[in-house]
Parts: sequence; structure tokens; C-alpha cells
Amino acid sequence: MFEWVNHYFEGTILENKPSQIAAFLAFVLVAVLFKGILAPLILRLISKIFIRKIESDKNVLTNFILFTQKSIKRFLVFLFFYIAFQQLRFPKSWNLAPSNEFGLHFLLDKSYQIFLVVLFTLFVLRVINFWGLYFLQKAGQTESRMDDHIIPYLKEIAKVMVVLVILVFTLSKVLNLNVNAIITGLGIGGLAVALAGKETLENLFASFTIFLDKPFITGDLVKVDNIIGRVEKVGFRTTRIRTVERSVITLPNKTMVDKPVDNLTNRVTWRAFFEIELTYQTPMSVLKTIKEEIYDYLHQHTRTDENSQVFFSDFGPHSLKMQIYYFVVTNDFFDFMRVKEEINFKIHEIVTRNGAEFAFPTRTIFVKNEEKSLPNS
Repeated sequence: MFEWVNHYFEGTILENKPSQIAAFLAFVLVAVLFKGILAPLILRLISKIFIRKIESDKNVLTNFILFTQKSIKRFLVFLFFYIAFQQLRFPKSWNLAPSNEFGLHFLLDKSYQIFLVVLFTLFVLRVINFWGLYFLQKAGQTESRMDDHIIPYLKEIAKVMVVLVILVFTLSKVLNLNVNAIITGLGIGGLAVALAGKETLENLFASFTIFLDKPFITGDLVKVDNIIGRVEKVGFRTTRIRTVERSVITLPNKTMVDKPVDNLTNRVTWRAFFEIELTYQTPMSVLKTIKEEIYDYLHQHTRTDENSQVFFSDFGPHSLKMQIYYFVVTNDFFDFMRVKEEINFKIHEIVTRNGAEFAFPTRTIFVKNEEKSLPNS
């Protein structure tokens, strides 16, 4: 295509003809000047080939281009630079080995190809991330929370499959290695790797257990040991929980399978149980009145069920103890805490209105004063 340049220019630069230099510069200019035009065109073409209904939602197409064009630009720039350098030849006077034999030419060529594969992989992963976010947003508009649980999991599976396929392609086509021989040769070595990655494999199998048995799904409020929080993501190795303190805790999936997990989302009530302590100066008649008023209030409350109970439970070392049980009809922790706060205020009002006092640890000390008579002198 650039042979006509040789008719106007004579001589070579490092044994490269003017047409080769022109081809090199042309591809470099395309990479630098036209990447902003080529990237959206390629993305639109990909969308039309693989997602035929994309034209029905222009916003999705626009967001897809904005989300992925930076990665495709990097790939295109490096691709055109790779093609540009392919137009040039090393001077024969350098006595370099050809590209199919080990040497500088071979290393440069394979390095270019591997880097191209890496950039392409990053682009594909970026595409998977976009559609994962897109379908997760769609899932958030449905009543079912199961799709919120499945979509992130499928996104991770797609990423792993893409990386494995591209890795096999790189080993076999780019590096010209015998993949079957490599897999066969990993017999004993693979066993050692499996033993070293025992916990990783356990967490991987645990993720399958969570996915199939569904003890909880994304969005559920769970309690594991002393951790209470909402499940944000279930991955291949870990489960991410947003605690009620708004911090994020990441637990291995094996822990989520082996430990008792209380799925608080599935409960229909929250139980409150605590004691109040009144002073020993409280008359029994007042104590009975307080007990009955608290009992009646709990049973008349619109947010508690019929299992509410109040007991004069014990004579403590410094107080009269009263145990209070009730169940709030809700599956939301913060809603439960608001109702509990309301009930606590009412209990405090009942106690003080009846003239009783809350007890606190006290100790009474009696001092015996004995007058000692002095002997007569």
C-alpha cells in the first residue's frame, strides 16, 4: 500500500524502506488521533452483534460505551502500536535471531502479544462488570430478592471462565505450549497445590452450599456469632456483611456454613428480655401495681404479641428484681429498637408515677459506738 513512497524517496533508515517507515507512522497516527472515534464504533458494533435489543434503550447503550470505552481505547492504542512496529524490521547487521527462535526479537514479540491479551482480558472483564451492574439494577426493581443473590454469583463465574479460557489460549497459541502436557505434568504438583489451597477449596465448596441450600441470600439480616449485619455479597471465597454499626466484615464462606447462622430476616418477631431493679423501700402493694400496669401496657401495645410477661422474679442483694419479656412484631432490627425505646420510656414513667425508685448497688454499714470507761486514778 505504501510502495509508491519508494518512488519518491531513496535510501533506508536502519535498513527500513520509506514505505515501511510511512506504514509505521500511519498506524501510530491512527492509534493516537482516531482512538476516540474507533472505540465507540467498535462498541456499537459489539452491541448490535451480541445484544440485538440494545437499540430499544439508548441510555443503556450510552452508559455501556462510557463504561467500557477507556479500556477499549487502551487496547486499540496498543494494538495499532503493535501493528505499527510489525511494519519495521531489525537491521540484518544486528544478527538477531528470527521471531520464531529464542532471542530479543522473540521476547519483544511475545511480550507485545501477552500485553495485548491482558488488555483484551481487562476489556472483557469490564464488559462483564457493566452487565452485572445493569442486571443487578433490574433485579432491584423486582419483588424477589433471589435474583439479587444469583446475579453477583453468575458475574463472578463468568469472570473466572473468561480468565481460564484466555489463559489456556495464551499458553497454547501465544506461547506455543502443550497445555495437555502441562496439565498432565501437574499430577503431583497439583496435589501439593491443592493441599496448600485447602482452605480456598473449602470456601469455594461452601459458596456452592450457600448458593444451593440458601440459608441466606443477599439482603438478609443475619447473626453469626456476635456479628449482626446485612449480607451485601456472597462471593466464591468470602461473604461480605454490613453490620448495624455500618462497618463491613468479610467472613470466609466456610465460617458461614460451619457456624450457626441466625437468619433474622425470616423471623416475624424480635424478643426483648431484661430486668428492672427497684429499691427495698418499695411497698409490696406498689410493686404489684407496677407489675400489673406494665403487663397491661404490653398487652395493649399494637406492636407486641400476646406472649408478653412480667414477673417479680427475685430478691437481689440490693434490689427487688422484676423480669420483663415481650415480642415485637417486626422483622426489622431498627424498627424493633424504636418500639423497645418507646416501651422503655413508658416503663420508666410507670415506675416513677407510682413513687418507686430504681435501685443501684448500695451497701449499708452500721457503726456500733461503745463508750469505754477510763479507770480511776
